[in-house]
Amino acid sequence: MDELRRYLAIVRKDLRVEFRTREILYTTTLFALLLVVIFAFAFLSDPAKSRDYGPGIVWVTVLFATTVGQNRLFDRERENDCLWALLLSPAAPSTVFLAKATAQIAFALLMQIPTILLILVFFDLRVTDPLAFVGALALGNVALGLVGTLFAAMLMNSRMKEVLLPLVTYPLFVPVVIAGVKVTAVAIGAPIAEDPEVWLRFLAGFDMIFAVVTVALFGRMVRA
Repeated sequence: MDELRRYLAIVRKDLRVEFRTREILYTTTLFALLLVVIFAFAFLSDPAKSRDYGPGIVWVTVLFATTVGQNRLFDRERENDCLWALLLSPAAPSTVFLAKATAQIAFALLMQIPTILLILVFFDLRVTDPLAFVGALALGNVALGLVGTLFAAMLMNSRMKEVLLPLVTYPLFVPVVIAGVKVTAVAIGAPIAEDPEVWLRFLAGFDMIFAVVTVALFGRMVRA
């Protein structure tokens, strides 16, 4: 119960600070909206094929905008070595990591909800399987949040973290994006022969494996 209270305190702190400054939310939302506008002008010349490239647009937007937010996730902790203060507090390193990952996932979802709605409207996409659609986004965001938070903490003092973070994380994100695109394509009625349950199980397994790995590695990688 003590660790749960510490976890909730860190999450509330991050959410409260972000809603006061809105630095991450404004940055990621504007970036995501810009991507949607660019894709709309690039692909709306043939609306009949919107179901073919719509899932890719959804996940490219999710991936790029999430990475932009992860670059700034530990900016405040970098000042005056505040991350070390968190690690020296009674909260366990795993609690700190899970709290930061939860805040990052919350920021990503707040950005993605209006952005994905705009994509659905602009490209006239109809979600025929909302459970699979929402499930893929939820599981995918957990995967992106866990891996991205770990490497964002590791690279927070790097001078070129904006370049290094995508280079390190994108190879790990590729399976998540592929699975998300497959499920999203089925969910919007694209003419492909895929079983969404297989890909959803893959995403769930990815989340469970990397939840254990990232929690175990966080304290060691940050202190290295």
